[in-house]
Amino acid sequence: MPQSLTNFDAALKDDYGPGLRESVNSANPVWSEISTNEEDIQGRQAVWSVHTGRSTSTGARGELAALPTADRQRFQQVRDNLAYLYHTIKVSGPAQALTKNDSGSFTRALEYELKGAEKDLKNDCSRQSYNAAVSISSTLYLGSLTGTASTAGTTTTQTFGSADRAELRAVFVNEAIDIINGSTGVSRGTTIVTANNLTTKVVTFAPAVAGATTGDYIARQGNFQAATAAGGEMNGLRHLIHDTQVYANLDPATEPQWAAKTNGTTSTPISEVLLERSKEIVQTEGDGSTPDLWLAEHSQVTKLAQDLQARKRYDVSTEKLPAGWEGVKLTVGTLVKDRFNPDSYIFGITKSEISRFVGLDFTWDDDDGRVLYKALDNSDAVEARFKAYQNLNVTNRNSHVFVRVSTPTF
Repeated sequence: MPQSLTNFDAALKDDYGPGLRESVNSANPVWSEISTNEEDIQGRQAVWSVHTGRSTSTGARGELAALPTADRQRFQQVRDNLAYLYHTIKVSGPAQALTKNDSGSFTRALEYELKGAEKDLKNDCSRQSYNAAVSISSTLYLGSLTGTASTAGTTTTQTFGSADRAELRAVFVNEAIDIINGSTGVSRGTTIVTANNLTTKVVTFAPAVAGATTGDYIARQGNFQAATAAGGEMNGLRHLIHDTQVYANLDPATEPQWAAKTNGTTSTPISEVLLERSKEIVQTEGDGSTPDLWLAEHSQVTKLAQDLQARKRYDVSTEKLPAGWEGVKLTVGTLVKDRFNPDSYIFGITKSEISRFVGLDFTWDDDDGRVLYKALDNSDAVEARFKAYQNLNVTNRNSHVFVRVSTPTF
């Protein structure tokens, strides 16, 4: 009996769905090492409480003196929107028709698309986990891949404004990108990346986008949105673990405990002492937590291991974390490498104070009972959507620290 789309629907849901979900959810050390929260979801938002002030009821008094006035601990409920994440696969009608005589042909076509979907989702979810929020006219926006540093006008080349290797890796050939006006936050136009030179830091695209200039931003098509808007990209560590940016409608300027702790500068080289001191800053000036997950770009971890060996410490060893990630074992904990971690940032995270709030975990869109459906662009093809509604949130900002470091040389 020839294979049918109904059977492929069942295979996608029952065979491919769970494995694809598990693969994406363990794609990076941020997601795999922290908890998920599926309970504190109200409507389209994640909701949690933040301790914003201590009680003033403690005091010492003389005999028969009036006791301290009763007070209370201060809490504030905060909310943040979920991000809506999608990946669409598409298989042509001719490939579908081959199932009449060779079900393996269509199976192979689907498997090829699924393997690509798995890799693309892993990369993009990992990238978004380190998102920064950029300020345009006092509004914070998420979704910037990188900034620009050249006045391209109507030409088809644009120089990156960042030397950060992690940002440069986020742009790939054939990616549809928007050039965002750095003064208004509005797209100047959409184009396709045709080359990305990580050495010269020049991205080439076609067709040309009129008016692109220094101070603009590059974003995935349609992804650049205000941080407070529903949908758009997920929060990333560069926004969540920050000392001045407004997040979840709390401003560190008026709520000092809502500022992450900081250490180092862009001229500070990585060292074990620097990380130890960063941990102590959270313990003494933050909420007293001890960060238990440290994240850095590959070259930073390699540089630290090299320096430790040069100081006759030959017992530099690796440690495997519960989710399978490996890192360098240090006195502060385990330093894990991630290629999308910004080159000049190291994050010290207290895992109990960061969660992935999940309204809907990755699953196939089968609201009408089918995973595969006719393409909506009038082409001879079938499509399927893999989607999730979630966001990354820190529940207490001063439980974490970001450390600025210099780019290592070897």
